[in-house]
Amino acid sequence: MKQPLVLPIVLGVALFGAVLYIVHLQSELRALRDATGRRPAATAARAPASAGGARTLSGDQRQAMLDVLRGEGGAVKRVWFQVEQAKSEPAAFAKTLEEVFRDAGWETQTSDSGGLAFKPGLSVLVADEDWPSYASTAYEALQKSGIDVKAARGYRAYYEEQRKEKPGWQGPKLGPKQTYVVIVGPSPAA
Repeated sequence: MKQPLVLPIVLGVALFGAVLYIVHLQSELRALRDATGRRPAATAARAPASAGGARTLSGDQRQAMLDVLRGEGGAVKRVWFQVEQAKSEPAAFAKTLEEVFRDAGWETQTSDSGGLAFKPGLSVLVADEDWPSYASTAYEALQKSGIDVKAARGYRAYYEEQRKEKPGWQGPKLGPKQTYVVIVGPSPAA
């Protein structure tokens, strides 16, 4: 009689363990989503690359960005770009993005990388843990256009921590009133 009870007990324990594991994975997924801030999903096709790897924006991508940027209801509509000005492809793409933001009525500021070499692609570095609404809007506009863009928050504290722990460490520096920056690296297709 003991033999037939073992199988249901083992299956019950296995099922209970599986349920606990699924609940654990769901909580980790929620924590990861919370840690990345408000990050909307991309909805448009990826930005096309020409034969030389140069990035451009199609008319649809440009319009998708304009629609999102013009929807920002806050008093501040500002974007900061940082790009390796000596590299023609990322510098040209930064100018293309800057033009779209200006056409949407945003204030733009572009600075050189200060000698830093950036990884390919675009990154949004947000100074604090909380995203200002205009930083979220800028990120959403890039996403809606189909541009593959990475994002991180809490960058100012990370920068200071890295400088203390590794005195020779270098990374993009934010100005005292700068709340975020869009890093424009070389084309990932190049």
